[in-house]
Amino acid sequence: MSLRSKLVLATGSIVLSALALTGCAAGPETAAPAPATGGAVQFGAVSNATAAAEPDIRAGVHGSEERVVFDFGSLPDVEGVKLMGHELNEEAPVWGGSAEPVEGMTGKAFIHIRLEIADPARTTAGPKQFGQTLAQSAVVNDNSHGTGELTIGVSRGVDYEVLVEGDKVIVNMADGPLGR
Repeated sequence: MSLRSKLVLATGSIVLSALALTGCAAGPETAAPAPATGGAVQFGAVSNATAAAEPDIRAGVHGSEERVVFDFGSLPDVEGVKLMGHELNEEAPVWGGSAEPVEGMTGKAFIHIRLEIADPARTTAGPKQFGQTLAQSAVVNDNSHGTGELTIGVSRGVDYEVLVEGDKVIVNMADGPLGR
């Protein structure tokens, strides 16, 4: 076998190996599947959910208190959340960086929560609407340079507490004093 034939054979082997490693195949390309519910794209048995991951924002009622939870556990690179401060005022939230108003937030007052958060993707989420008496809406409206802001729209002034448990920020609120 000549040197030229050996080079052609070696080059062909390298190209085929590279195609196999990247998942490429010869033949016509097929269209990507439509996104599944929740925004994740399904490829056979493998889910690409981390590509579109965002914090989960949910609310519920616990006795005479309402609760809003911001769960950053679905974000692949978040390495902790630390509470920096919070306040209740009538100042509507704005998007970080642009200072544009967050459209879709409802409430007469707003709980603003400032965090230290290690999220290299700088992920935002919401706004999300709730059908509760106190908690009306919530948003992760600023997440940049190691800090973040979460905002909850409430129907009126409330007594509230902010707790951090791992990658979750939990806000308990009540019409009167919290039952603690």
